[in-house]
Amino acid sequence: MANGRAKKEEVDYDHGWKEFLYNKRRGTCLGRTSKSWFQITVFYIIFYALLAAFWVGCLAIFLGTLDDKVPRFYGKGTIIGINPGVGYQPWLKENPDSTLIKFNLKNPESWKPYVDQLDGYLSKYKNTNGTRECVGDDNNSNLLADGSAARPCRFSLADFDKAGCSAAKQYGFKEGKPCVVLSLNRLIGWSPVDFAPNSVPEQVRDRYKNGSIALHCDGTNNVDKEHIGKTTYVPKEGISGKFYPYIFVDNYHQPIAMVRFETLPRNKLVLVECRAYALNIEHDITSRLGLVHFELFVQDKKE
Repeated sequence: MANGRAKKEEVDYDHGWKEFLYNKRRGTCLGRTSKSWFQITVFYIIFYALLAAFWVGCLAIFLGTLDDKVPRFYGKGTIIGINPGVGYQPWLKENPDSTLIKFNLKNPESWKPYVDQLDGYLSKYKNTNGTRECVGDDNNSNLLADGSAARPCRFSLADFDKAGCSAAKQYGFKEGKPCVVLSLNRLIGWSPVDFAPNSVPEQVRDRYKNGSIALHCDGTNNVDKEHIGKTTYVPKEGISGKFYPYIFVDNYHQPIAMVRFETLPRNKLVLVECRAYALNIEHDITSRLGLVHFELFVQDKKE
């Protein structure tokens, strides 16, 4: 007793912690006996085994409802939608965020990556196994009915070779007249719908052909419209509709077209917008539906 107060009993925390880890008197480790540890271990083994079995069973049921070739939900009202977007090549994978096609006429190495990219992209059309030659009104309309047993139409690059958009001509890059590939996103079951004769858009009226998707490229802004110059479309009617509808089959040949920029200015950046035209293609600048943007910059100076 000191000053009327009892001295508090000191607690040996170190001794208490050691006893919690292992208490020889009670035979416990971390507060549990060996029997208790055995029981809780068996419980959690059974619990997690049943949980894993339940998860695997749910996954198996889910995968059993999917088709390897056709999305479960597609078409109107789904996230895939019914309005195709437009893609272009050459698009360099080494710089995926850039839409700029820039090269120098005095430096062959500057356009080599674009030529290599187009070579690789077009090489798939050399494989004609499992395809058929579609002439006249023959098309891919039987793909949805026949599925994997159907043979898709064969796509030919002959028109591009005649127009100078070939590997032998380095796709026009050497001459400063680059050829750009345009294509539509693949939508299961989608086919182009023809315009009525009196409703064809003015931009493609002189080149439009029923059953095809017409293409038109122009400058994004007024200044770009002045600088874009002459454009040649190969083929002139655009993307052939006989390769639709699309469905996932072996060696499907995606139809493409090319646009050749004949008179691009030198040392000036040109912003380009290319649109696809069919009655069932809507154009939305915000979501980039039915159109694509890229830039062209042809240099002609010593580096």
